[in-house]
Amino acid sequence: MTLADDSDAALMRLVAGGDERAFRRLADRHLDGMLRLARKMLGSAAGADDVAQEALLRVWMHAGRWRPERSRLTTWLYTIVYRLCIDRLRGQRTEPLERALDTADPAPGAFETVARAGELRQLAVALAALPPRSRAALTLFYYQELPGPEAAAVLGVSLRAFWSLLHRARQAIQQQMLTPDPLAKASEP
Repeated sequence: MTLADDSDAALMRLVAGGDERAFRRLADRHLDGMLRLARKMLGSAAGADDVAQEALLRVWMHAGRWRPERSRLTTWLYTIVYRLCIDRLRGQRTEPLERALDTADPAPGAFETVARAGELRQLAVALAALPPRSRAALTLFYYQELPGPEAAAVLGVSLRAFWSLLHRARQAIQQQMLTPDPLAKASEP
């Protein structure tokens, strides 16, 4: 891709308009810095990969919100990464012993078990409907818990191609999960 103006601001304008190539170029340019920050914050390469992916997803979804007159793009990106890391770290805090003793039984009840079985069936159908590469990307990243670079190497694609593949696969799964389960409707009286 050749652009007359390859600045962050020009790329962000294109990303706000839905240009995937500009997004990939921007991600290539800033991913290493985002990963470094997340790794330092979390102390985990896998956690950093998750945060960087979520941050890039937010950039894609909210590119139009960035204002170059207010901050540099790296400031905006690192703020997103920082906040995601803080949220993740807050989730790891432990509760005082007194509060831990007052928690309800975490075992799911009958209703939750049946509902979960239906969701898992719908997820299995949605996963099976994906093209093999998309299914492999989801499986490697979420089920095998491989970090992005390692999963990309397994698939023989660049890291940015892997993130794009994973993003599209997640969107397809989400869309499938939002459609009603035809088997559940058939079993209703």
